[in-house]
Amino acid sequence: MTPTSSPPRPASAHLGSRRQEIFATQVRLLYSNANVGVAVTLIATAILGALQWGVVRHRLILGWCLYMFLVAAARFTLAQRYRRAAPSGVETRRWGTWFALGAGLAGTGWGAAGILLYPEAPLGSQVILVFVLGGMMLGAASLLAPRPETFLAFIVPTGLGPAVRLALQGDQAHLAMGLLAAIFTLATLITTRRIHLTIASSLSLQFENQDLVSDLQAAKNHVEALNERLEIRVRERTAELHRSTEQLRAEITERERIEEELLRARKLESLGVLAGGIAHDFNNFLTVVLGNVEIAKMRLDPEEPVQAILDQTVSACERGAFLSSQLLTFAKGGAPVRRLVSVAKLVKDAVELARAGAQTSMEVRIAEDLHSAEVDPGQIGQVLHNILLNARQAMPQGGIIEVHAENAVAGDVPGADDRVRISIRDYGCGIAADVLPRIFDPYFTTKPGASGLGLATAYAIIAKHGGGISVASRPGHGTVFAIDLPASHETAAPEAPMVAAPHTGTERLLVMDDEEAIRKLLERVLVSLGYEVRAAGDGAEAIALYESARASGSGFDAVLLDLTVRGGMGGIEAAAKLKEMDPSVKLIVSSGYSDAPVMADFRKFNFDDAIPKPWTAAEVGKVFRRVLVADSDRKTRN
Repeated sequence: MTPTSSPPRPASAHLGSRRQEIFATQVRLLYSNANVGVAVTLIATAILGALQWGVVRHRLILGWCLYMFLVAAARFTLAQRYRRAAPSGVETRRWGTWFALGAGLAGTGWGAAGILLYPEAPLGSQVILVFVLGGMMLGAASLLAPRPETFLAFIVPTGLGPAVRLALQGDQAHLAMGLLAAIFTLATLITTRRIHLTIASSLSLQFENQDLVSDLQAAKNHVEALNERLEIRVRERTAELHRSTEQLRAEITERERIEEELLRARKLESLGVLAGGIAHDFNNFLTVVLGNVEIAKMRLDPEEPVQAILDQTVSACERGAFLSSQLLTFAKGGAPVRRLVSVAKLVKDAVELARAGAQTSMEVRIAEDLHSAEVDPGQIGQVLHNILLNARQAMPQGGIIEVHAENAVAGDVPGADDRVRISIRDYGCGIAADVLPRIFDPYFTTKPGASGLGLATAYAIIAKHGGGISVASRPGHGTVFAIDLPASHETAAPEAPMVAAPHTGTERLLVMDDEEAIRKLLERVLVSLGYEVRAAGDGAEAIALYESARASGSGFDAVLLDLTVRGGMGGIEAAAKLKEMDPSVKLIVSSGYSDAPVMADFRKFNFDDAIPKPWTAAEVGKVFRRVLVADSDRKTRN
């Protein structure tokens, strides 16, 4: 965030604005004291009228009192309207003028009292009149001091009235009294002006202090903004170094913690590279074994006793492929390769695997109408296996693990997406309250020798599937894990039997793989399905064969490319060049890296379909037919 500031105003404009602010404050002070002045005026008017009742003509007293009451009422009304209006800016000038006018009318009234209510005798009544008028001037000095025009408008007529009337008497005593009254008026004006200057200075200092506080606050905000930018930059840089440990960003300011996590991230990266290479080679070997076993099964009589042995071999290969997928998921956590599967079968397979050698018993309850889901079965199987393994370890002396699967709604909110909920409950030792919030953190574990990646991997996998995973636990009462996956209303197709008839065809196919055993296996499988097949060892050879076939007028109907070729052109680069050569070419990608991004989103990389290794002959035939039939339908429509 970049702090912004408005351009500085010219000094003259700032000075004018400051004067206007001070003036507005002075007017507010006047109006805040207005009701006090009105009240004193009413009381003093009544008292003076009563005192002079016996020495001055009644008609003069009543007329003067009426005038003072009307002025007081007008000033009171003006003050009330000011409070309701709460004016600002240039309007304040007008309100200040009205207040000065009201003060002048009141001062004129009191000055008139010094003339109209002046008794010829006795001397005591004269003194009382002068005393009252002097008191009104002194009282007004503090109330009207904020503005000079206001106290001048009040004090000058109030003081001059009795001074002139006394001087008009002509005798020496009254002349002296008139002079004293004038001096008193002048002294009151000087004192009031000093009070005014003090108020003005105080207000100026107040606004200067406000400016200082504002500047300090702006400086503080600027420093905070710089600190925030620095923190964001540190978090971004640290996140680049710790992509696999994003949940540790709260502790990135600790140097020792950063170094430790960086070392662990490098170890995990090395493990991922090693695991990927092992899984790739392992899947290639499994592909050769599984493909040759299937060819043998197709060529043998179904009643041959050896068929049962071959079926066991196929099952072992499938289990090996599942373990390879688990290894990749644990080490790399790649993008899921989704397909529509039966969640019920996923749960049953995971329970069957977790039961092996366990002292615990597992109670499985699956809803009859349980939805299917589009998920990566290998990754979801890894999640279930990790949680079931934790449940077993929580009850080392044995016990019951309850596994339930049912349909649910996300957050139990009407209208939300349907979910499939899998809950796994154990009755073991439970999880402490201070540990529970951290169980999904990478590298956090309470088990000696454990890596702390099991539940973190499970959390990442479920999140990539658009689902959610939660846990509830009480020490001594066990733990419940709940997994929510987006449901599909389509029904997963039942798994094809091992002796299912493969799809056949007569088209010309080109296959590319750097493993000679797999190339030969692909040729045998596809030829046995009726296809005409040519094979290449890398992408460059495949491009040459494709170009040569096009030139001779006998092109290929579909091409299968291996994703990774050691020391040669791989599938992605070959696919791009083939698409440049022939935009209508139909391409299939195959790889032992089942977690590779191209396998999860093959169309983004110019492929029409994908088949992960290890594959079966039936799967190869099904994929080729799917691509070729789709191409045939498209050509028919065109």
